[in-house]
Amino acid sequence: MTEEDTVLLVGYVRALCPQQKFDEYSPDAWYDVLHDFTLDEARTAAAAVAGRQAFVAPGEIATEVRKQRRALVSIDAETEPPTADPNNVPLYLRQVRTHRRLVATGQTPAIPALPASITEADVSAMRQQDDLKTFRQQITRDAAARCAARVQIVSRYPDLVDRVTTQLGRTNWNGYIPPEHDATGRHNPSPNRRVLLEILAEAEQRSAGTTGAAA
Repeated sequence: MTEEDTVLLVGYVRALCPQQKFDEYSPDAWYDVLHDFTLDEARTAAAAVAGRQAFVAPGEIATEVRKQRRALVSIDAETEPPTADPNNVPLYLRQVRTHRRLVATGQTPAIPALPASITEADVSAMRQQDDLKTFRQQITRDAAARCAARVQIVSRYPDLVDRVTTQLGRTNWNGYIPPEHDATGRHNPSPNRRVLLEILAEAEQRSAGTTGAAA
């Protein structure tokens, strides 16, 4: 998070908690606590905290973000092992940590080990037939294909691409949209989810010819 992002975050929390006091030094103090997190993570965490209480402290936001990150990492099956040689321990661990950080920060989708519809009997049968790894890899490929399809349809419309860039603060959107619920089953209040869904819906409507032409 940049110092400018922290100013936006303080303004967002002020809107969430109108009785909470802020001054001109608040963004600087909050930046010192929260600079390791992204703006979207912090906003999502602030909304979660504000849903429970009247005031939101930066330390509470940091705690909530860490909890959200652990929840995302905990449901990721890590179906694709690092490419590094396991005997090269430093490089192998660095790739593992990089992958987990991308999952934790929402830049790479967390892929559940197996869909809820898969029973223990199904798992046993796939293990006996040596199909379990292949099935998990197919889940990962399917998720990647959905992300690629989103990027493809949105990329047809430069104005929508600009909206994605403005929302995320970066240009390399991979098509990932945060899930509706986190690993604990709670509703995900992520501003990115809502806006990205709106942009995707607009792109789909344009492609279907139900709204304006491409920009």
